[in-house]
Amino acid sequence: MPPGGPEPTAPLGPPAPTRGWLVAPWFDALLLANVAWPLVALAQVGDDFAGRSGLQFWQVYYVTTPHRWVTLLLVFGDRDRFRRRPWAFATVGAVVVGAVLGVRLSTGALTCLLAVDYVWNAWHFAAQHHGVYRAYGRASDPPDPNGSAVEKWGLRLFLLYATLRVATATWPDAFAERWLRPADWYALAVPLWLVVRELARSGPGTRGRTLYLVSVCALYAALVLAVHERRPGLVLSLATASALFHATEYLALVSWSVRRRHAAAGGEMGLLGAMAARWGAVLAVFVVALGAGGWLIEHRYAELWLGLNVAVAFLHYAYDGMIWHRRA
Repeated sequence: MPPGGPEPTAPLGPPAPTRGWLVAPWFDALLLANVAWPLVALAQVGDDFAGRSGLQFWQVYYVTTPHRWVTLLLVFGDRDRFRRRPWAFATVGAVVVGAVLGVRLSTGALTCLLAVDYVWNAWHFAAQHHGVYRAYGRASDPPDPNGSAVEKWGLRLFLLYATLRVATATWPDAFAERWLRPADWYALAVPLWLVVRELARSGPGTRGRTLYLVSVCALYAALVLAVHERRPGLVLSLATASALFHATEYLALVSWSVRRRHAAAGGEMGLLGAMAARWGAVLAVFVVALGAGGWLIEHRYAELWLGLNVAVAFLHYAYDGMIWHRRA
């Protein structure tokens, strides 16, 4: 915790939301709906699948890596949350760390786990985006707390399809492409239906939800079209934009959640509660320290850093399913 005055004696109140938004229009638009993603894609696009390394450097070390590691703080730094399910959190942690160590020691590589990571991460992306969309449903006026099963699985499966389709961007298998290319058009009908449905029921109290859905659907529809048209440079730029979207959204959502939990639990949160008083400064220090430290460690102990990040990625996916499930 950085210095700068006495700690508050009462819990922070949650940020007062503006009607239809989780925090405020500017915050939600820039950090949750990530409306600037087209600029990120344009800045990143290159002539081939190599892209531009500068933006990828900042994305990997200072956004994607911290957004995964911060989940450990949400679990082990929140005394109130951890003591409700200590054995569940500890068991998941032991299983993940044991699996990564076992594969590394028995095979000498983590290749198979990287494939698992890609698929699990694809589902994680889909679940998180749908969860944020449902959070907007509860914040809308009038609220729409439940949604529909068709909406839920339509959005999740489309986002999953788009992310997995990226893996085929440089795929030379003509037989598989013969099936996947027609499937792209069926997949793209899903976000079109979701957006038309959303616009038909939108109003002043649903602007945050509508903006979020349009932004997410536009990005992933662009990804599918880029793969369909076999534009690997554009695919990479859009994939980088989607990774930044996901990680930025998560860090913003964590900031929103920490303040809400601090207002409800106060001192019961332990370490995380103490950090909540100056969460903006804490998060900034965490991001910079982890990004710089990760870069230095990777250049000296690449295998160690890879193993740590694979383990943390799996913990991130698993713990997120445990701590956000009721909010999704």
